[in-house]
Amino acid sequence: MSQDLQHSYEFGPYRLNTAERLLLRDGERVALPPKAFETLVVLLERHGRLVEKEELMKAVWPDSYVEEANLTNYVSTLRKALGEGQNGQSYIETVPKRGYRFMAAVKGISGAEELVLEKRTLTRIVTEEEQIDNSDRFALASERLALPGETRGWNRWWVGAAILCLILAVGFLVLYRPAPRSVQPPTGAANQPPLRSITVLPFKLLGPDRESDYLSLGMSEALIARLSHLRQLVVRPASAMQRYSDTQPDALAAAREQGTDAVLEGSVQRDGQRIRVIVKLVRVQDQAVLWSGQFDEELTNVFAVQDSIARQVVEGLTVKLSDEERRRFQKRGTESVEAYQAYLRGRYFWNKRSIEGNQRAMEYFNQAIEKDPAYAQAYAGLADAILFRGGNSLIEINQAYAKGRAALEKAIEIDEALAEPHASLGLLAMNVDSDWAEAERQYRRAIGLNPNYATAHHWYGEFLAYMGRFDEGLAEIKHAQELDPLSLIISTDIGKVYFLARQYDRAIEQCKKTLEIDPNYGMAHAWLGFSYSLTGRHEEAATELHKVKGVVGDSIWLAYLGYVYGNGGQEKEARKIISQLRALAKQTYVPPMSMVIVYTALGEKDEAFKWFDRVAAEHAVGMIELRVNPGLDSLRSDPRFGDLLRKVGFTPLARPVSPNA
Repeated sequence: MSQDLQHSYEFGPYRLNTAERLLLRDGERVALPPKAFETLVVLLERHGRLVEKEELMKAVWPDSYVEEANLTNYVSTLRKALGEGQNGQSYIETVPKRGYRFMAAVKGISGAEELVLEKRTLTRIVTEEEQIDNSDRFALASERLALPGETRGWNRWWVGAAILCLILAVGFLVLYRPAPRSVQPPTGAANQPPLRSITVLPFKLLGPDRESDYLSLGMSEALIARLSHLRQLVVRPASAMQRYSDTQPDALAAAREQGTDAVLEGSVQRDGQRIRVIVKLVRVQDQAVLWSGQFDEELTNVFAVQDSIARQVVEGLTVKLSDEERRRFQKRGTESVEAYQAYLRGRYFWNKRSIEGNQRAMEYFNQAIEKDPAYAQAYAGLADAILFRGGNSLIEINQAYAKGRAALEKAIEIDEALAEPHASLGLLAMNVDSDWAEAERQYRRAIGLNPNYATAHHWYGEFLAYMGRFDEGLAEIKHAQELDPLSLIISTDIGKVYFLARQYDRAIEQCKKTLEIDPNYGMAHAWLGFSYSLTGRHEEAATELHKVKGVVGDSIWLAYLGYVYGNGGQEKEARKIISQLRALAKQTYVPPMSMVIVYTALGEKDEAFKWFDRVAAEHAVGMIELRVNPGLDSLRSDPRFGDLLRKVGFTPLARPVSPNA
């Protein structure tokens, strides 16, 4: 067996002392045959990585030839001794035809940190040793101490004498042992506060193979998806990690920025069809390494690597899983490595949020589906790409909605418990179908399936605000911000909820907070400008709208600029905006709500209601705003407006009540 600088190891409730050859569970000795003990030590020394059978046998039997069956028997003995299978606990993973991997979080303790055993523990060990039958004692000792050329009789005599001396020595230590030294508590000690949140940083790609970027980012996203199913653990979403994808941030600084208790960082290196993954889990408070591991595997074993890392993280964070969480935690979206790689490439290009990237994303998602037609996440990814693309005409847009909806429904048909497609169907019901009951049902279903899914809380919060339920909406969207504290869109939309509730000062304050994070974020400038306009600060409002990148080519923000001009008495500028919108409509689809907004600001109600007819006929995006948008308040006393609300399933709302928060 290899010599190790650590004298003790801790994992779960167990403590192993290599010098004393003891395995304790909560202070109670666990009896192990010597070779089983040595096998366990080798696995602990190399915890987190695959130990080939040949390597393991050479370490345990360095000078002997043994059958592989001996190793199998001792591993089986270890599993029984460690209580594997109880409460779903698993310590030793078998990699078929290869070897074994110790999966639990392990802490090695050097001699300088070694705890002195309590008197009661030593006394108990002596008592148990005395109860072992003499023949068993000699059999165990001879296996441990026999040298080549020795006879069994001499072995028994010398071993018996050695054991007698050992017992006397232990007795001496029990009576005269020194007082325990002051030591630091082991990692994960009871006096440490429980870890409730984690940041999983994008894995760094090592080596020259830049085409494997998708693999490094995909590894972290896969772990985030796994861990997000744990209700007692807050996991920062993959979208929050995109800010770090092009940099190499200090892990602890990133975790503090994200406000989490722990951080997982890692690296991926690919060499042909082999990958090396190095991972480290660190507690932020004291920078203690809770677990680290290295995996050298074939690319085809990438799922096993992810499984092992996820289990080690749960062990390191001492998270207890419910039966349902364990089932979801262990479930894989696909068993096809080819499909998985295509899916990762699809997500990689989709996250670029560009027209070209979106097109390539659709190609890869379709490849993933071809490789595995039962891959639910691939259908969900395809839907995201289709709906993001939209179209240049109402026909194209409606076709995109239909294709995206079909992909989402297929994803749910395959895996009804996948949260993301439920949230996306909620968005379609809200923005396209005007089916308010279905929208709320889908949002609540998504949140019930994955309480850590920030986007579902975000969209549901917006929905509640549009329904006039401002207090509920604000609470929901603020919960989304707790899950993703640096999200620009969530921060901005908190301001939008205040705006819809006529709390303009709060809306302005919130949009400014967003711009402190990113001074160039157009959405925050737009809502800040709209809020300025409704408080009479028209010049400041126009200035903010002009800061929106591409405002001239975006019909919605162009319309808001027209509203600012019209509301501020600049009729000439507002009519220029109407001309620009009409010209833009010849090139691409312009939602009729854009024209409604500008004509309303100009006070031309008849023109506004003409365009309202198209809004209702097309089920155009923006209908959900009708009930509460302050920009339409000048129309609410007109009977035609009440008729319009009822036509789309709303009851007229009294003056909105401001949120209490």
